[in-house]
Amino acid sequence: MNTQHRNQGFTLLELMIVVAIVGILASVAYPSYQSYAERSRRGDATTGLLSLAQSQERFMSRCGEYASRLDGKSDCSDTDSGLGLGDALGEEGFYVFSMNATATSYTLTATPRGAQASDEQCQRIALNHLGIRTAQDGKGKSTRDTCW
Repeated sequence: MNTQHRNQGFTLLELMIVVAIVGILASVAYPSYQSYAERSRRGDATTGLLSLAQSQERFMSRCGEYASRLDGKSDCSDTDSGLGLGDALGEEGFYVFSMNATATSYTLTATPRGAQASDEQCQRIALNHLGIRTAQDGKGKSTRDTCW
C-alpha cells in the first residue's frame, strides 16, 4: 500500500500565472468596453435630436414658425414661444441639448456631459431644419459618419 500523501491544490507560481493572464485580458477588454459604452450612449443624443426636430415641425405646422426656445410655453401667441420642455437633458442624461432658432430655421445641438463627456469623437452632434446631420470631434473635425 502506498502511504505517500500528495497535496492537491495550486502552487503560488500557478496562481501568479493565472493572475497575470487575467490582468492581461482585463487590460485589453476594459478599453473595448469603454468604447462600446460610449458608442451605445450616443443613441441618447440621436434620439433626443430627432425628437426635438419632431417637436419643432409640429410647432411649425401649428404656428407657422419655429419655436425660439426649448423651454417656455408652447403657445403660438407668445412672441418668445418655446417647445414647452422643462429641461434640456437627454432621456438618459448623457447629453445636454441646445437650440439656435429663427422663425424659418433651427439647429439643434447635443453636447456630451457626465460619463459621456470623455467621448472625444463626438463632442458636438447637430441636426438642422433641413435634416442635415453633422458631428464634430474635440478638434472640430467632422465625425458625422461615426456619431450618427
